[in-house]
Amino acid sequence: MRAAALGAIAVSLVASGGLALKSASQSGPAVDGRAMDGVWLSPVSVSAPAPDPDPFADWTRPPGPVRIALQAGHWRASEAPPEQAGLRDNGARVKGIAEWEVNLEIARRTAALLRDSGYTVDILPTTIPPGYWADLFIAIHADGHNSSRISGYRAAAPRRDRTGQAATFASLLDRIYGEETGLDYYGSVTRRMRGYYAFNSRRYQHALHPMTVGVILETGFLTSPRDRKVLVEAPDRAARGIARAVMEFVSPIPPVPSPTVTRSLNVGLQSLDSTRYAHETR
Repeated sequence: MRAAALGAIAVSLVASGGLALKSASQSGPAVDGRAMDGVWLSPVSVSAPAPDPDPFADWTRPPGPVRIALQAGHWRASEAPPEQAGLRDNGARVKGIAEWEVNLEIARRTAALLRDSGYTVDILPTTIPPGYWADLFIAIHADGHNSSRISGYRAAAPRRDRTGQAATFASLLDRIYGEETGLDYYGSVTRRMRGYYAFNSRRYQHALHPMTVGVILETGFLTSPRDRKVLVEAPDRAARGIARAVMEFVSPIPPVPSPTVTRSLNVGLQSLDSTRYAHETR
């Protein structure tokens, strides 16, 4: 009875990968084990599962012009997909001015400067096309606060940045935007900024392709009279700050593709809906 029971345990343990068991009647000495009623138990090492292969290990930039994406934060928020329904009713409003209007005006002026310098520019609403890719993505927002004395701007890179370049651009944008606008650097970057939904392709279908360099910029506080003088009364200053940073970060001339391309951007990349975005894309 006991030997039969141990035989059953042996089958169970072998199936689980925990111990190697063999009959004591088998030839050969036991290794680091002992006999228990006719069954030998020998410890064995169990290998950890192999990590999933990196789908972007040999990724290469797709051919075509240098593309810059400017997202006007909260613009057309009511059209957000069900997976991002919480985005449909948010954004600051101060003295009758909606945040999305300020963001869109700055985005349009920035786009004009960049297009004049040879870049292809898309102005995106709240909803990101699934798997959207660009050389650089900037989400343009404006802050709000209970105190009108709080002032300043700030840029942030994603917590998870597959490109390894977003933090570099965020620092560059912080410096140049401050030079052009004269606004103070606020300095405190929040978890919500670094976890911005457009950066989270693991959770959302409507998010950036992981190989898009992306940042979010809070251009200033709409609740601050000082900041409103730039954001509302002189948006060209904000636009110059963003455009200059882009121009210093990436050339409008696309890089020459490598002759040893083994893989391109063919998974997850979807082009913009030509009807929906044609009026904002060139």
